[in-house]
Amino acid sequence: MENGSSIVRRAALLFLFLVTLLSFLFTAFAVSKPGWDDLLLLSVPITLAGLFLLLRLLQRQTSSRQRKPKRPAQKKVWAIVDGSNVLHWADGEPSIDPLRAVTRRLLELGFSPRVFFDANAGYLLSGRYLHDRDFENILRLQSSSVTVVAKGTIADEAILREARRLNAIVVTNDRYRDWAEMFPEVQTNGFLMRGKYTSNGLMLDVDVKVAS
Repeated sequence: MENGSSIVRRAALLFLFLVTLLSFLFTAFAVSKPGWDDLLLLSVPITLAGLFLLLRLLQRQTSSRQRKPKRPAQKKVWAIVDGSNVLHWADGEPSIDPLRAVTRRLLELGFSPRVFFDANAGYLLSGRYLHDRDFENILRLQSSSVTVVAKGTIADEAILREARRLNAIVVTNDRYRDWAEMFPEVQTNGFLMRGKYTSNGLMLDVDVKVAS
């Protein structure tokens, strides 16, 4: 919706345009009709003044738009999802459903999720190896949102290193006790976001706190 000053500027521009146009038409008429030379003494200055004011107003309007500050890009708040852990939130059986629920809920909360999987995650779900892009398609996430670690690589370390790099929380029910010395932040309140997935749906720590 336009504010008052914008409406006033538009009205001023329209008024000046009409005055300038009429004075120009009178000038053209006076030039083409003998005996109307005296009209030029009035119409020519009005036409020139109108053009000058129109140009000044248009220049001010353009510079005002250019000076209008841009909204700063909103800083992303990251959440690293321990995909291989969350896969087992549905009664301990591998299922993509809790992962879909978790990533959807994180997006609703304003987080940007990144999901990490062990190399065997695809075999647990579908009996074959699944690449990063396969999981991104399954979870309907943006490109570079999923990492399937290489065979023989420990996903826990990759998860905690990425969480440290991005200053992110980690969504998992794993307490990472074996990594507490290298990553003491795992013992910090709020760093790990636990949850559960039942027939009633998903419940994360943040939802429990809001509900209590």
